[in-house]
Amino acid sequence: MVDVKRVEAVLELNWYPRNYKYGGKSGLDHLAFEVKDAAAEFRKLSKRNRGKIPPFEEGGWVLAYVKDPNGNWIELGSRLRKKK
Repeated sequence: MVDVKRVEAVLELNWYPRNYKYGGKSGLDHLAFEVKDAAAEFRKLSKRNRGKIPPFEEGGWVLAYVKDPNGNWIELGSRLRKKK
């Protein structure tokens, strides 16, 4: 989802030692995307990808992970909605 009035992006760079077991094959740790519904996107993407971590709640977010064809983790995140 892109707000055409205002686009914000955050680039976070991490360094991990050689042979770090959670890093991708390219040396990239992961790419993160904010989506409207992380659980729904996870269901779509996990059908095509082998590596996956099912949705879970953490710090006001629903997060889920899938691996891309190169073995890099893709983080899907959606903000938890406040209960009324």
